[in-house]
Amino acid sequence: MRPEDGGRLRAPAEWERHSCTWIAWPHNESTFPPQLIGKVEEAYCEIVHEVARGEAVKILVNDEDEAERVRKLLEEAGAPLWNVEFHKVPTEDVWVRDYGPIFVKNEGAGVLCGVKWRFNAWGMKYPELARDDKAGLQILNLAGTVPIYRNYVVEGGAIEVSGNGILLTTEQCLLDPDRNPGLGRKDLEVEFHRYLGTRDVIWFEMGVVGDDTDGHVDVFCRFTSPLRVVLAEEERENMNKRILERAYRKLAGYIEEKGAGIEIVRVPCPPPIKVLDQYIPASYLNFYIANSAVLVPVFGVEEDESALAILADCFPHRRVVGIFCKELFYGLGGIHCVTIQQPSTEA
Repeated sequence: MRPEDGGRLRAPAEWERHSCTWIAWPHNESTFPPQLIGKVEEAYCEIVHEVARGEAVKILVNDEDEAERVRKLLEEAGAPLWNVEFHKVPTEDVWVRDYGPIFVKNEGAGVLCGVKWRFNAWGMKYPELARDDKAGLQILNLAGTVPIYRNYVVEGGAIEVSGNGILLTTEQCLLDPDRNPGLGRKDLEVEFHRYLGTRDVIWFEMGVVGDDTDGHVDVFCRFTSPLRVVLAEEERENMNKRILERAYRKLAGYIEEKGAGIEIVRVPCPPPIKVLDQYIPASYLNFYIANSAVLVPVFGVEEDESALAILADCFPHRRVVGIFCKELFYGLGGIHCVTIQQPSTEA
């Protein structure tokens, strides 16, 4: 029996009910140097504390010693440990969104599947991190879902789904010859239609400047419901302002052409922020939608308040919680990058 037998596969939207969230505990000093790791772990403790209020949190650790140390940190932070599990899965780094599986439902057969595309460390930009492709396979095995192995390179942060057939991505990322040499838009559209249940793919030309992943959509454009999408807005005169205005025109053109009735809500970009004299790719849109709350990166700047207020309006039935993330973003990713949701099998 093939995973798609009995009904079409569909990638649920992130706001649909989860059974759990997967994360990997930070340990790579090349990503988070010793002077930052304490603050990064504080952010992780907050993330686990909030997520575990509404669903299980499954944490990848390198060994039992790390599990015990992290358990103590979480206990001190007041996290609900009864809803936390530790799994001994060695990792190179924390970016489970990109190297983990994408979970999909075969609703006709009542089956949850995990699609495992290849992970090659963002076009072999960091060859040593490509070993985390194996950690992604282990998540798939631990999840106990029906596995689907695919040979294209697709990172979870490179795509955003509406839950009802629309997918957002960028040409810069998925058509990168270091990721998918020789593939075109049609090849990937067929792949997404078959394994994610998409009917339309909106291709942005490129992502924002400063994104080390070469165009991940989850830092600048996200769905908050089937009829609302949030898009970053840059008021400063720079390249990102032009990129984001082109993205707005692409979305607006799709909505007009399809009569889709989707509202576009703009969310301000944070100002330029440095950590250890390095600019970080700060973004409010790298949020994570958990069962109990929406976790939004904040940076201790004036724009935090307005971004949280806008997102609270977009999620009227969930708490919107700011998580201080300056040090986490020093590693060139945020809350969405370090989490991956496993949908509930319940209706």
